[in-house]
Amino acid sequence: MQADDGFFILLIEGKNKPDYMFAKSLTRRGYHLGLAESGSAGLALLEQFSPRVIVINCASLRTNGRRIMGRFRNLLPYTPIILITAPAQEVPESDQANVVLQLPFTVQKLINRLRAFEITDSRHLLSLDGLHLNTQTNMADYGSREVKLTPRLCRLLKELMLAKGEVIPRAELFKLVWETDYIEDTRTLDVHISWLRHALEDDPSHPELILTERGVGYKLKLG
Repeated sequence: MQADDGFFILLIEGKNKPDYMFAKSLTRRGYHLGLAESGSAGLALLEQFSPRVIVINCASLRTNGRRIMGRFRNLLPYTPIILITAPAQEVPESDQANVVLQLPFTVQKLINRLRAFEITDSRHLLSLDGLHLNTQTNMADYGSREVKLTPRLCRLLKELMLAKGEVIPRAELFKLVWETDYIEDTRTLDVHISWLRHALEDDPSHPELILTERGVGYKLKLG
């Protein structure tokens, strides 16, 4: 199965370790690549094309990828990033990458991850009164804030947005987000609501977007 003709990938991959290179394999399978041997070279390629996915092959570079990811996130906050690390390489603790793959793995595993990003239609995008969420990249923006959420926080915000300002009872919201029928202890929900407020609110201690309906649950304030 070949890739979508409009599916362009920016692959940052050095030539230091041929065994850890993927460019030829991806090209043979029909992927259109912009190939760069460094982060700076990859940034320069952005003047020529807009990638749908950025793949940073740290296993072939002398870097853990943290700085490179940060530079691309500043320019392309919604573009998915796949980070490839060497077998013994320490995986950087960062929320910049959408996917982290540690070698060894087959090229098919990389292709499977790429295919997850091939479909980017409206079902991944939610907008509500100036609040925007991309459930594919876990990116949200509200006002002047633009953040990458954890998958759980993304799911929580999605459910609040789908309710369109209606109060969701705590137990129901917990069931939806944690996909469980066990609702004896929903305090973890309150913790995640606090984290979401810190991500999106200007003053999390006095929230204006994510409101508490005392004794009931949570809702988004619209308008």
